[in-house]
Amino acid sequence: QKESTLHLVLRLRGGATASAPLVDLVGNTFLDGEGNTVDLAAVAKDAPLIGIYFSAHWCGPCRHFTPSLVEFKSSLSEEEDVDFPIIFGSSDQDEAAMREYFGSMEGFNAFKFGDGKIEALKAKYGASGIPWLVVVNAKTGELVLNEADTEVPQGPKAYKKWLSAI
Repeated sequence: QKESTLHLVLRLRGGATASAPLVDLVGNTFLDGEGNTVDLAAVAKDAPLIGIYFSAHWCGPCRHFTPSLVEFKSSLSEEEDVDFPIIFGSSDQDEAAMREYFGSMEGFNAFKFGDGKIEALKAKYGASGIPWLVVVNAKTGELVLNEADTEVPQGPKAYKKWLSAI
């Protein structure tokens, strides 16, 4: 597998680069909260775990769960000094709904609307409904926990449990 020139330069300079297995899993092009395009290294930074969150604006249970997930991410940052990157994969029918809903997800990144990785990942993890949170190892891309949304109400204790699994 060839390394891109940019990744080679960053690696040789000691700059941020995302692991190849994670890039293979989720891709390398995402949106930040301002709608700017960012790469996986900017999303993952040095985090040991990454969340992939499947949800949609039209989904009532999703609109109920998303604020809890935002609070979970925020409490990890504030109370535990932990960055838990979460990538939102939208099941919305149009980009305007996706962007409006994504606007409520402070600190998240998102797949671009309609990115083929969203459906591929939903199929890979058997995401039969939404909301659905998958936690993966940021270095290896390996699954840590499927349906992690069921553990988010436990707060930082859940994250520590996920971390102990890698």
